[in-house]
Amino acid sequence: MGCEESKPDQTQEWTEAQPAEGGRRIEVLIPDGAVAGAQLDFKSPDGVWMKATVPEGYNPGDKISVLVPEEAPKKEKKFKSLHQAFQYMDKKFTGYITDHSLFAEVAKDLLGLEGTTEEIWSTLDQDGNGQVNWPEFVEWAEANHVELELGAPGLGADGAVAFPPLWQGPKDDPSFVGQYDVEDDDHFKELIELVRKTYKKVWTRDRKKTGSDKVPSSFELVKAKRCENLKDWKRYYFRRHQIAHACSHKTGFMKRPVLTSEAKKLSKRQGLRGHCNEWFLFHGTSPEAAKSILSGSGDFTISLAGSATGTLYGRGTYFAESITKADEYAKEDDDGLCCVLVCRVAAGHVLYNDEVTPDADKLQQSCISGETHSILGDREKCRGTFKEFVIFDADQVYVEYALFYRRKYH
Repeated sequence: MGCEESKPDQTQEWTEAQPAEGGRRIEVLIPDGAVAGAQLDFKSPDGVWMKATVPEGYNPGDKISVLVPEEAPKKEKKFKSLHQAFQYMDKKFTGYITDHSLFAEVAKDLLGLEGTTEEIWSTLDQDGNGQVNWPEFVEWAEANHVELELGAPGLGADGAVAFPPLWQGPKDDPSFVGQYDVEDDDHFKELIELVRKTYKKVWTRDRKKTGSDKVPSSFELVKAKRCENLKDWKRYYFRRHQIAHACSHKTGFMKRPVLTSEAKKLSKRQGLRGHCNEWFLFHGTSPEAAKSILSGSGDFTISLAGSATGTLYGRGTYFAESITKADEYAKEDDDGLCCVLVCRVAAGHVLYNDEVTPDADKLQQSCISGETHSILGDREKCRGTFKEFVIFDADQVYVEYALFYRRKYH
């Protein structure tokens, strides 16, 4: 039977360590439900997570003897913080790790990982898109018990996460997902104001594609739900912080107002960060999809974007500053209710484009390379319709509300 450093599933009991050749022996209690071949996770006397395999012929309640090797002298780590390690791999300050060899070097230094470069890279790049941002790297480090402080400028050594002002749920349960009806009258009126101030009597050909060729004269907000998803918020928070830091040092950065900013009371209530172009933007969807996203069982992913309406500015996730534009992609349920998501978007350094026929590949590459963080396609200027906003990194988006409404025609 062997033992190795591992991510724990649960802590098993063990008796006092006894000296043995090559190290010390401890006896680990087999828990209820464990069968032959099962992996048991436990902490060694030195506080290192270990793993042992249950051998044939052993049952729950039995104890197995495990050799804990003598600890080799620790070499001095190359990195003092996770941020330092990230910057070592992101030499061009793009905001992403893409060099597989550099990551393998860092992983071996931090954890002593063994394997080929691609095997080690696969432990980090979980979604397989070939690049890893700061929140993903922090998540990987936490899962693998990397004992380094964050060290990101402005976050402090402990990297404590600041939560939105209205957060009600636990702040220490990574699996927590909650949704709350907006019942406060003032809060609900602020959402009505958001809908009213972003209405435009304009349409595009996308409205016909979704089965409705009439522009509603207004939208009646029926109910609103606020979302809390701790894992998504944490990733968004770290990515937003990274973008804000980049914007503070980027030549040519410009704060841009958007139509949703006219709902000033709501923006103030939720503490949006204008210094990194954090906005509320709309994303049209169906009530069923919205409920799935709010419950945590559905994903709000980049890969699903543009499937129904094209990819004028690249294969990203498209957002609108106008409720009317987002409504072009909303679908009615059997009760006549439609739904749009209201998302926090950390737009950062925005690449503006007012061309009738933009070069989508060039625009997308600008964001993926880290040169810019988002695209603003000004169809309002070149076509008299709406401004469109495109994001290529899902961690720049956090779903805050789902608005359920009816289309009104007069």
